[in-house]
Amino acid sequence: MKSNQERLNLLTQRIHKILGSNIRNKKISFLGVTFKPNTDDMRDSSSLKMIPYLCKKGAKVSYYDPSGEKNEFKKIKNCNYRNNIKSSCNGADLIVLLTEWDEFKSIDFKKVVKKTKFKVFDLRNLYSAEEMKKNKIKYYSVGRPDAN
Repeated sequence: MKSNQERLNLLTQRIHKILGSNIRNKKISFLGVTFKPNTDDMRDSSSLKMIPYLCKKGAKVSYYDPSGEKNEFKKIKNCNYRNNIKSSCNGADLIVLLTEWDEFKSIDFKKVVKKTKFKVFDLRNLYSAEEMKKNKIKYYSVGRPDAN
């Protein structure tokens, strides 16, 4: 349990490092909020801590999960469910890939974000750092060098 909490703290610190210390009004999109893909199980999902924390700091969070909207986030100010990848990511400053659902594997980020400067934080190492660099996308992952 303690190591899970420490990992969560490291991940939220990393978001601050990526976006800067003041995340007020930054648009952050989460792709996948469940504990694991192909389930609607929220138990132990890091989104349960990360999203409320970011919203409390003034970020504008949207999320999309193939299993649908989550009751856990309905009452959180500045947190909105979107019913597809494109509407969740449109205009985002940062996209956080949290759960590795199959439909997230082949996203054309340039088409869905429609913003010139955005960043991707991949917590599942789903994407190729080299591919992201080739597409001029600022990319951050866990446990491997960033492609910037």
